Amino acid sequence: MPKLRPLLTHADFERMRIFTRPIDVWQDGQLVDRAVIIQAHDETNVTSDANKQYEKSAFQFFYGSHL
Repeated sequence: MPKLRPLLTHADFERMRIFTRPIDVWQDGQLVDRAVIIQAHDETNVTSDANKQYEKSAFQFFYGSHL
C-alpha cells in the first residue's frame, strides 16, 4: 500500500529541496509528474530541476513510497 505524504508547509518543500528527495505532482486526482526534484520554491511556485513550474495553489505535492 502506498505511503504518500503531502507537502503542506514551507519547511516540507525546503526539506525535499535540500535533501533532493523526489516528489510526485498531482492535479485534480491525476498524477501529473513523478520523481520531480525541487530546484527552487517560494510562497506560490515550485520549480523542478527540469525547469518546470508548478503553482502551489493548483497542484498537490506528495513524497514517500509507491510500494
